[in-house]
Order: sequence, then C-alpha cells, then structure tokens
Amino acid sequence: MGNPIGYNVKVLVSGHIIEVYEYADTNWRGLMQSAKSSPAKISFDNLEDSMLEDKLNSRGKSNIRARNTLRRLALANFSNKSKFLTLTFRENVTDLTEANKEFKKFIRKLKTQIGTFKYLAVIEFQKRGAIHYHVLLDIKYTRAKQLEEYWGNGFIKINRIDHVDNIGAYVVKYMTKTDADERLIGKKMYQCSRNLERPREYIGKQAEHILARLKAEKRKIAYSNKYKSKLTENEISYSEYNLKR
Repeated sequence: MGNPIGYNVKVLVSGHIIEVYEYADTNWRGLMQSAKSSPAKISFDNLEDSMLEDKLNSRGKSNIRARNTLRRLALANFSNKSKFLTLTFRENVTDLTEANKEFKKFIRKLKTQIGTFKYLAVIEFQKRGAIHYHVLLDIKYTRAKQLEEYWGNGFIKINRIDHVDNIGAYVVKYMTKTDADERLIGKKMYQCSRNLERPREYIGKQAEHILARLKAEKRKIAYSNKYKSKLTENEISYSEYNLKR
C-alpha cells in the first residue's frame, strides 16, 4: 500500500474550474485515522460510530458524490460549445430499465452514423412520473430532425448553452435527488461514455504551488465554504475558482 502521505492542501482541476481544499490539520492518504487523533492511532469506537452514521446517511452521501462526479466530468470534457439535448418519450415511460435500454439504442445508432464521441446524460423524472434525459454530446453539427429519427421515441429539444460559463453546475441542476424518486435507489443517476477524461487531482506541494499561483494572479474566488469533517473533525476551507470569470 506504500507509506501514508500527509498534506494540507488538495486541488481538483476540471476544465476551467479549480477546486481547492485547505485542511486545518494534516490530512492523510493511505492510512485510517480517527477524530482528533494522530495518523498512527485508530479509535475503533469512533470508527464504529462513523460506520453507523455512513449507513444511515448512505443515500444522501451517494447523492452528493454522484452530483460532484457528474459536475466534474461535465467540466473536464464539455463546454458551452457542446450539444445539449433533452430526450423525451412520446409514451409515458416510467420504467427506468426500459428507458435506459432505449437510450443505449440511441447512442449505438449515433456511433454507427458518426463514429466515436463523448456523452454524459442526466436522468430526470417529470412530475407525472415520465422519464427523460438531458445529454451533453461533443458531436459536430447534426440536424435536429435527424437526431429525432435516431431517438425514435418522441421529440428532441436542442438547448442553447452558449451563455453558460460553468457547464458542470448547469447540468447538475437537472439531476433528480435520490430521495425524490425510489426508482433511483441502487441505480446510476447518470449515463456516460467510457472515454471521458477524469478531473486531475493534486495534493501536497503541487497543490500548494497551484494555490500560490492563483493568489499571485489575483484570481477571484467564485464560491467558498468552511465545514468540518464528520469523521476526523478536521476543519476544511473550500474555494472554487472559475478561470473564465
């Protein structure tokens, strides 16, 4: 497993969005740690409490992780020049397994016609229970009528997003919360191609260097927050920089 790595700064780079996590106490990777303890000491009582808390809040935490992953994947792979489609069903399709089969058929038809491309799709439920998809695509110009024929289940809407400077935040707002529909329990909240680039992560000296450069360039913070880790009680300062602003 290697030696544990201690660090006080972590940076995630997703396209033009840079997220900075600053830890009041040293954070450790590769070693379990208890609340308010040194990395060499583990409290099994605290660990048991943490596991129980994780179980009780698993749905909420899973939702947060999924939303963060979706947001970062969108930022790392797409821009406001990408195509953003809404796929709807002519019939009132409410079964997620059936809907996902139709969505995969649509993707296969597109690949047959235009070759390899990237996509990221958010599943959303309408008030009447019907399913539809919001899809980011990196394809070249294709007529809406042609896309609708490939879909074959209802109408397609092409949304204008050229005014959006944070495509990740824009897409996440369409994501249905896990506690809003039981059909999403234990299932993926989004669909994506395998060729997506992952956000780049930096810790320690590399992360500190990036943060120092952001400050030297007097980059404005788009969003910031302070909170405490429930497991370690480590105080964390979070800052988000949007390099397009």
